[in-house]
Amino acid sequence: MEEYDYPLQPVEVEVHVDRGEMRVLWSDGHQAVYRFETLRWRCPCAECAGEGGAPGKLAFTTALTPQQTEMIDLQVVGRYGFTPVWADGHATGIYTFRALRAMCECPECARGRQGSIVC
Repeated sequence: MEEYDYPLQPVEVEVHVDRGEMRVLWSDGHQAVYRFETLRWRCPCAECAGEGGAPGKLAFTTALTPQQTEMIDLQVVGRYGFTPVWADGHATGIYTFRALRAMCECPECARGRQGSIVC
């Protein structure tokens, strides 16, 4: 994931349950949209992503249930991240602001990752 030389912070956050997405306006001026399904597939917790060289449960999952991709709450973790709370009860993945910003799927950021430049 791309590193930043400044303290990256969300300025504005909107969770749109009806659209299954979260919008974040970042302190660098970039607005990113994160689909709930993408966030759940990329959950960084040990249970989902694995730890100690062992794969997490998502490595053996081919499809997510509607409850796994329905965000019912979004909690702020300190001054560095968010934890989504999912309808299936999962709430252990901490998405740091840096990691979340690097996950932006917009075309500009995707091109930047190919050339190691982040918009």
